[in-house]
Amino acid sequence: MYGIVFVVIILILLAISGYRLSLEEKRQTVSLIRDSFGKSSARKLSQGRKNALQKLIELKAENDPVKDRIDDLTWSDTGMEDIFLQMDNCLSAAGEEYLYYKLHDIGTSEEELKKTDIYVAELYKDEELRIALGSSLHELGFVKDKTLPEYLEHIVGSDKFINPWFHILADVYYIAIIIILILKPVVGAVFLAVLILVQISSYFSLRRSAEEKLNGVTMIMRLSCMEKSLPKGLSSETGRLIDDLADELGSISGKRSLASFVLSSGPNSGNGLISMLLTYINLFFHFDLIASAFLLTGIKKDKDRILDAYEKTGYLDMCLSVASYRAFLETKGAYCAPEFTDKAVISIKDGFNPLIEKPVANDAGSSGGVLITGSNASGKSTYMRMIAVNAILAQTVATCCASAYKASHFRIYSSIAVNDSILKGESYFMAEIKSLKRIVDAASADGRPVICFIDEILRGTNTSERIAAACAVLNYLSDLNVITFAATHDIELTTLISDKYENVHFGENITEDDVTFSYILEKGPTNSRNAIALLKKTGFPASVTEASEKLCGELDKRSRI
Repeated sequence: MYGIVFVVIILILLAISGYRLSLEEKRQTVSLIRDSFGKSSARKLSQGRKNALQKLIELKAENDPVKDRIDDLTWSDTGMEDIFLQMDNCLSAAGEEYLYYKLHDIGTSEEELKKTDIYVAELYKDEELRIALGSSLHELGFVKDKTLPEYLEHIVGSDKFINPWFHILADVYYIAIIIILILKPVVGAVFLAVLILVQISSYFSLRRSAEEKLNGVTMIMRLSCMEKSLPKGLSSETGRLIDDLADELGSISGKRSLASFVLSSGPNSGNGLISMLLTYINLFFHFDLIASAFLLTGIKKDKDRILDAYEKTGYLDMCLSVASYRAFLETKGAYCAPEFTDKAVISIKDGFNPLIEKPVANDAGSSGGVLITGSNASGKSTYMRMIAVNAILAQTVATCCASAYKASHFRIYSSIAVNDSILKGESYFMAEIKSLKRIVDAASADGRPVICFIDEILRGTNTSERIAAACAVLNYLSDLNVITFAATHDIELTTLISDKYENVHFGENITEDDVTFSYILEKGPTNSRNAIALLKKTGFPASVTEASEKLCGELDKRSRI
């Protein structure tokens, strides 16, 4: 009697402990969602996770090759990888994957961008909704290597790894052998030993084959379990989207029991007594392999439904992350939703680069070309990146780092940080030529208007050829109605193409001891240089700086003759 009471007390204490642990986990999740809102994400990606996200982009491109996407050079030039990491407060792998893909997709329709703005705005204002939705998304969690779409491609593209009926028949043999054991014990024992040997010896190789396809099942099971915790029945637009997701998740919940059984033994299971017991049972009877065969067959049939639910989950998580990013941008200066127009034009008010700790806001606008001059480190490249980043964020997540943004939908290209490639056997100049050629090719093709950003055009060649070729390329882009922002140190260009390009510049204040920058854009071409002043500031010998000034003066006299 006392033993029974003792067992009951232990069970009650375990239940209470489990309940308290569950409450503490929920409290920590709520704290995470609340504390991370409006903050720059501190998340770092492993190389395996980076590779998986890049593979996702390639997979999407194969399935939809015609959509406008940012190419690798523009993604690198504009610092979009760092902006993605800054924005990535997603609570699940689905959200992180959707955000990464979406930031590459500049072909998003205006209708979809308006919907995104509605959902993000509602989540931005409603903390209770953010916490309820975020807590549910947090249950889905993250994966280390492959994405769920990649797992599903692997499952669908592979042949059936096992015939379940063969193993069911083997289990039926156990019943026949039991009858033989009763009638003829020796013969039955031999048959039993042979059957057990065959079952055990074949189990591990078949299980390893199954594991390659079952790694994504954990995510599918968690996805289906989310349906219970989603905040359903809300009257807002976001609430209706959540209800749609709950309905889709409900349609795949039938696989939950099979998945739970399959994952309860083997490498994906824990070390508990039940898991160990199931592992030994499966050695003899292959119940988990039989269940795996039916589970994977069902997943193949429901692939599109699972992907739809996973994508909608990722979209909601992305909207939650973008809402947080809007709050972060507000601490930097401002944010706004973009306004789009059919005219090939761009207009930005108080735009800034979110990667800079204390950014200086500038306006930007053009329907043609802008030539930016200024001395070293004055802000030319940062200014171009600011415009490019705002155009990308406007066309991907309906959020801009500015107080106002109005523009067309563009195809966006840059040639800012071109590098030579030893592996490809290319010089810097050849790499730059190819970078510019891809912009010319895009501008010559049908599609949305092109906006491009070029830093130090053709810097890899001699002065006379550089100026002549740069003038020809920039004029050609202007004739194709490309909106071009180009930065240069070649003052000659400011007069050679002044009929097609507006001249603007960044200035500086040079004293005997220092060089300071305002980072404020000014009208007209620059009339100052600071290279020699920077030599002085960094402590070069006087003989070097004095010789530089003397020769510079002589060269200026020659250029005026």
